[in-house]
Amino acid sequence: MHGRQVNLVLADDHPVVLLGIKSLLQALPEVNIVGTAANSTELFAILNSAPVDIVLTDYAMPGGAFGDGMEMLVRLQSRFPKVTLVVLTVLTNPALLSKIVQIGVQGLLNKGSDLNEIPLAIKRVADGYKYLSRSLTAMLAEQSTRPEVDKIALLSKKELEVIRMFLGGMSVQAIAEHFRRSSKTISNQKRMGMQKLACANDAELFQLNSQVGLTNIAPPEIAK
Repeated sequence: MHGRQVNLVLADDHPVVLLGIKSLLQALPEVNIVGTAANSTELFAILNSAPVDIVLTDYAMPGGAFGDGMEMLVRLQSRFPKVTLVVLTVLTNPALLSKIVQIGVQGLLNKGSDLNEIPLAIKRVADGYKYLSRSLTAMLAEQSTRPEVDKIALLSKKELEVIRMFLGGMSVQAIAEHFRRSSKTISNQKRMGMQKLACANDAELFQLNSQVGLTNIAPPEIAK
């Protein structure tokens, strides 16, 4: 950090995790923690009200007004392009991890790793470098050797059914009525399926379909 103090925001929906990380970073004289957030609503409020250099955020924080996961990260980059993003995750899906790196996140850490890795990651990204958790490096290397079609095998039968019907032109509400499920259930299955396919939005989902033909794959082939 070369003696320069950085303003940092912590975001995680687990209070114990938040407290543990905060105590670690408070020991660093170069880090000034300007606030903590439990969801994207609180995170964006802090970013709109105070100068922030780095955001250290959990990947999955449901319930916020600005979403979570890939949707939240893309919105953060769009609204606050000068803020450095470091993501904490329990994800082990190589395709999704690769997507997180590709959109320009500067740091990616595995929640299962040693917490002492976090101060090192903050120091590295503050100095302008990227930091990838050692435990995630092998997963990303694996992804580089896997074809796009392998992502489909990660889907549950229900997730594939929902995505195929959506790509076929049905709305979430129409799919819910067809299966006699709630719109929320269908929306969550679509969202989880898109995360597994590393699609940040509907446009990317349609693009992937044009590449691998999702609508031509019968659910029983990967039924779980």
